[in-house]
Amino acid sequence: MQNLLAKVPAMLTALSVSLYFNACNTDEDPPLEDNLFFVQFVIDGDTVRYEDNVGNYGNGPGVQSFRDSLGRIHSQHTTFIRNQLTPDYEDNALTIRMVQLFTDTVWPSYNTEFLMFDEGDYGYGSWNGDSTHLGIAGTVIIYTDDDGKVWSSDAVYGDQSGPETFNVSLHKAADEPLFGAKTKGTFNCRVFDGLGGFLNLESGSFHARTILKP
Repeated sequence: MQNLLAKVPAMLTALSVSLYFNACNTDEDPPLEDNLFFVQFVIDGDTVRYEDNVGNYGNGPGVQSFRDSLGRIHSQHTTFIRNQLTPDYEDNALTIRMVQLFTDTVWPSYNTEFLMFDEGDYGYGSWNGDSTHLGIAGTVIIYTDDDGKVWSSDAVYGDQSGPETFNVSLHKAADEPLFGAKTKGTFNCRVFDGLGGFLNLESGSFHARTILKP
């Protein structure tokens, strides 16, 4: 089945995704709760959970950005995915993408990027290569089911309906080599397959590594 992401207009200036997955535990690590990275949500009454270092899953941040004559659309995101060495690593994955439009084409500062996951409520938006609209600022959630089918909350594919929410309850700096923050939040949203189908992701919660360091 054709990957939904392939339907998004090509972004020739997009930077490749960088992901940081498994973290080692040492005697100097913070308490367990602070190192428990997971995402959990409900689909049609069934609970889905991906947890870092459990079942070969990992979690890490990434960044994508592109610009044209109108400005820069920029994204910091966090992904829960299987170990990339396994053939089915793209199945059962979830990405939370924070999108922002900058009228300045210059790459935003690290401090500006850090605030893209700042505490607060966010609406759902769009990440696309339309140079006229440059996407819609907000959150985009991408879910890949166990059959490898991709579902996205991107506004290009459909409108949210019902109690759509996205809240970041905690966002704090992390003194780590590859990621700059640990972020907790909750969400409810609708994701679409681009063919008229949709799923409701309900009672979602996450604790994730966020903000890829330069």
